[in-house]
Amino acid sequence: MKTVRIGLDVGGTFTDVVAVSDDGRLVHQKRRSQPDDPARSVHRCISDALADLGAPPDTVRFLGHGTTIVTNLIIEGAGDPVALVTTAGFRDVLDLDRQARPHVYDYRVARPASPAHRRDRFEVSERAGPEGPFTPLDDAALDAIADTLAERGAIAIAVCFLHSYRHPGHERQAVAHLRARLPEVYVTASHDVAPEYREFERFSTTALNASVGPRAMAYLTRLEAGLRAEGVACPFYTVTSNAGLVDPATVRRMPVRTALSGPAAGVAGIGRMLSQEGFGDLITFDMGGTSTDIAVLRQGAPGQARTREVAGHPILAPMVDIDVIGAGGGSLVRVDAGGALSVGPESAGAEPGPAAYGRGGTRATVTDAAAALGLVGGGRALGGVLTLDRAAAEAALARDVAVPLDLSLVAAADGVMAVAGASIARAVRSAAVRRGIDPADATLVAFGGAGPMLATRVADSLGIARIAVPAAPGTLCARAILVSDLARDFSVTHPLELTEAAGPGLAAAFATLEAEGRAWLAGEGIAAEHQRLERDVEARYVGQSFEVAVPFDPSAPLSEVLASFHARHEESQGFRLSERGVEAVTLRLRASAAAAEMPPPTGGDGPPVADAWRAVSFGEAPVMTRILDRMALATGGAVEGPAIIEEDTATTIVAPGWQAVATPSGTLVLSRVGGP
Repeated sequence: MKTVRIGLDVGGTFTDVVAVSDDGRLVHQKRRSQPDDPARSVHRCISDALADLGAPPDTVRFLGHGTTIVTNLIIEGAGDPVALVTTAGFRDVLDLDRQARPHVYDYRVARPASPAHRRDRFEVSERAGPEGPFTPLDDAALDAIADTLAERGAIAIAVCFLHSYRHPGHERQAVAHLRARLPEVYVTASHDVAPEYREFERFSTTALNASVGPRAMAYLTRLEAGLRAEGVACPFYTVTSNAGLVDPATVRRMPVRTALSGPAAGVAGIGRMLSQEGFGDLITFDMGGTSTDIAVLRQGAPGQARTREVAGHPILAPMVDIDVIGAGGGSLVRVDAGGALSVGPESAGAEPGPAAYGRGGTRATVTDAAAALGLVGGGRALGGVLTLDRAAAEAALARDVAVPLDLSLVAAADGVMAVAGASIARAVRSAAVRRGIDPADATLVAFGGAGPMLATRVADSLGIARIAVPAAPGTLCARAILVSDLARDFSVTHPLELTEAAGPGLAAAFATLEAEGRAWLAGEGIAAEHQRLERDVEARYVGQSFEVAVPFDPSAPLSEVLASFHARHEESQGFRLSERGVEAVTLRLRASAAAAEMPPPTGGDGPPVADAWRAVSFGEAPVMTRILDRMALATGGAVEGPAIIEEDTATTIVAPGWQAVATPSGTLVLSRVGGP
């Protein structure tokens, strides 16, 4: 019987799905998201994909998905109010922050509102020291707090005690007590979500987890119930911000770890897809309908971040190192009182969407500018389902940009594209330089529904000579989910000076983490011989306040760890202090099972065929331009610009002075005619 594997990426504007059957058939689809109920978008995508494959629901053997629900809740401040239960004297940790202004010279910038208002923060007597608890937990005080929260109709509770990352006993006791008293309330604790030192970041992460927890649980419950009702009974996984797949039970406990869900899978997946193509260092930009995600990959691997901010809130958890800016195909365009043209960060979203969608949107967007120039639209439906209304796009652009700035329609549209491209180019340059890469020496990888449309503009701004556009770029994140590892990260703060005498202590601490990791993998049905464990030590010179992560091999002498630390410190900070003592701070373990093989490429091998010609503007008067079907491109044959290569999930612009060549793997490689 035919079996099917499905990957989904639920974005703010589109929900992407990729389904592959064991006989090699591959389906790519884009469908409009439904922000009021993302689960409905997922169900519709699965149903449509299975219909295209001619497969019933019970043939689905794998289902993985990335979601923006947690990200959007944090960005929009739409999570539930949180009650914080903490150690006596530490009620105001969330307000004290790091006692630093977000932007030192901009007095208008304020910190985001705390997920837990001060009136909803409660202190309880308890305390732990280096050797363990020395002030017992006050159960009577917990009962009084539970009574107050019941009266107030509490929805979510975050329990954050001092030093619980080292001694979690009191937090476990408090969680059990509160869940028994308030069984309908979502209760989470810092030792479970972020068992690491730095109180503010730990408190913030746990409070955010509590804030998004009830709605994330409701979403997962609706999604799972719908899947079962439709007859999809296979295991269901969600991508975390570190590009690993986890089960629904883990997401319910730690939904905050999905804050960069879909984009993380795409960045990790692109490294695997292009690892054999010899592109060197990669700079990726994934431009969707709402935002653009930028990452740097060295030797095919993305960087890792231990703490990231989402809407000004720090999240203490391993994440793929991604920069996000508010520039997408649906980004709104406006002219301010001073006559300056700006694009984003506000977006038209899925409803009503750009004016060209014909669904009630009236404000001009990047997509409308592209349609007015003839770059997208024509006779091909966007995402295979949505035909653009060029007249509506031109009307919105004329009203919002051309008339206020006294420009021609072409000049106004090209200006919008130039501003959007410049915003992305600045972000790409910043991301690359911060990580020690000259953008001109790297390959720019463009994907997402809108990325290939702006790729040559971004490359021209940065002096980049080569662009890679992977197969089916508009659904790449969904495709990457099909090859994501089943993985979960475990960590513990364990301060310890790295001397030869520290070996047994490190081994014992890692043994505890390994037991947790193996137990989780075993619970997912992964046999011991297929389990992978990767260990890192975050260390620093004695007296420093930041750490550098280095791999840890329990069978190697500690001198190798120290040598690796000195080398990495010099690489990232520019110096080493070989005579200074080194101390471990946080130990990390990634427990994973190997990913499945990559689905086959989708490129065709026929001769280049021009589907049509149409008038397209590249900043000047319209020129008749070849419109080609990507599926018909011959491997190795060069297509010189100006040309437009269309497919269901994205449109690739080959600007004048550029050429495109399809590789055997299905990747389009764009380069300047005649070289750099």
